[in-house]
Amino acid sequence: MGVISSLGDAPGNPVIDRNSCTACGACAAICPLEVLTQTATGIAIDNAAMFGCIACGQCMMVCPAHCISVTGRRLHPDDIVDLPMLESRADADQLAALLLARRSIRKFTGDDVPRLVIDQVLAVAATAPMGIPPWEVGVTVFHGRDKVAELARDTADSYRGFLKLFDNAAMKQLSRLFMKKSVWQQFQSFILPLGRILVKGKERGTDYVFYNAPAALMFHSSPYCDSADAIIACTYAMIAAESLGLGTCMIGCSAPVVGRRRDLLKKYGLPEGNSPKIILIMGYHASPHRKAIRRSFQSLNYY
Repeated sequence: MGVISSLGDAPGNPVIDRNSCTACGACAAICPLEVLTQTATGIAIDNAAMFGCIACGQCMMVCPAHCISVTGRRLHPDDIVDLPMLESRADADQLAALLLARRSIRKFTGDDVPRLVIDQVLAVAATAPMGIPPWEVGVTVFHGRDKVAELARDTADSYRGFLKLFDNAAMKQLSRLFMKKSVWQQFQSFILPLGRILVKGKERGTDYVFYNAPAALMFHSSPYCDSADAIIACTYAMIAAESLGLGTCMIGCSAPVVGRRRDLLKKYGLPEGNSPKIILIMGYHASPHRKAIRRSFQSLNYY
């Protein structure tokens, strides 16, 4: 039995073409779970080792004879492609320059984001690392201001219901009993005021949720992976969008309230059991920056 996922508990299925295999041991050396091991008679496959094959595909990526294939857990040998040439990859200075230039953008021009550009962003985001294969992250694309505005209205309406329950003196006092101090302080100083702002914004036709962005990506995930997988994929999308001349901003206020409404999850096509984690808005900068800003960690130490 393999690691449980939304596909079930079947492990990946590695197969070696014994006629082509030279028993060089490259696949066994890189296999993280010792499913592949080198023996005196060649490469042995033991899918009962540890968690069994997780279909990471690394054995296929290192095999010089191209004689091993892995299927299952959403992996297929056709997924293996040539590595980009070294000269086509960004070096450290280029990557640092791209990231230093990136800012969270909330003011957009009236230009739409072409579908081709969105597809390029998604292709890069799909290369993000995950905890254990298969990919348990999905994306719902809101292409066009009308689609993004609809999600903004649904978000504001969800906060209206949220405020009816939590924005009163009795609940504020009760919440102090079961919330950590820091959580309660954030709830009172940010979450509740934010909800009021979003609701009032909708009432007067102002989008404080997504800032009238022309495109948005909702990253969601199944219950079989950590939320970090979706956040990391969103980060890759953000960097890809920056490289394509787009401004972006991660929006965290929508996913928690939308995720509590089954009608909205169904409306926006999320697979059963998936929940939204983060939303990335995208568009073209209306006010390009002239300077960058350097940030530092809250703390940094070497041990």
